[in-house]
Order: sequence, then structure tokens, then C-alpha cells
Amino acid sequence: MIGRKKLEERYLTVAETKELLERRKAEGMEENPEEPMFYEARISLEHAERFAKLKPEQAVELKERLMELFEWMDERLAAKLVDLMPEDYFDIRVIFSKEDYMPTKEEAGEIIRLLDDYRE
Repeated sequence: MIGRKKLEERYLTVAETKELLERRKAEGMEENPEEPMFYEARISLEHAERFAKLKPEQAVELKERLMELFEWMDERLAAKLVDLMPEDYFDIRVIFSKEDYMPTKEEAGEIIRLLDDYRE
């Protein structure tokens, strides 16, 4: 696109994306009440509403706690764990199957315990 460049890049959870899209929809309602969002944005919002498992504040807090707890965890992996909320070691192994680092059983247990604190 002409005249556009990427200013920053960060990984968002589905819950954070939902909040962002809802805010954009509210802004769009003020500008054009008949069609506040593009088709793609509407579909993305529907997906986020269906699959967001936490509130945005909880998702941000959990993502930060995961990154603090493990020095090898980056924002991308933490966001993936928050979105998928794995329930056991097998689920974690599947998530990390193509990653350079595979958590040990003890680390996976810590991840599961931390995620359990945020489950509904």
C-alpha cells in the first residue's frame, strides 16, 4: 500500500482483538451508522466473540505472567497459550510441536496450574 508502513508489531490474544474490534465498531457507528465496519472486520469480530475465553484484562495479565514465569517464553507463545488454554501436557506438546523449545513435564504442569487459575 502506498504511504503506509508498519510502525510496530505485537501479538494480541483473541480477547484483546475482540476489544479492539468492538471499539472500532463503536467509532464506526458514529461515522456511518448504516455500515460501521467492513465485512472482514465484522467476520473477525464474530469469530472473536465466539472464541474469546477470557476478558481482555485477564488475557493481558495472564500473558504477562507467562512471560515472567519462563524466560524462554515470548509474546507469541504466551498469546497462543492464552487463546487455546490447553488442559494437559499432551495439549501443550501439540502447541509446541513446531517450536524450538519443548517444555518439560514440570514446566507444562506450572503452565497448566497458571491457566487453571484463569479458567471459568
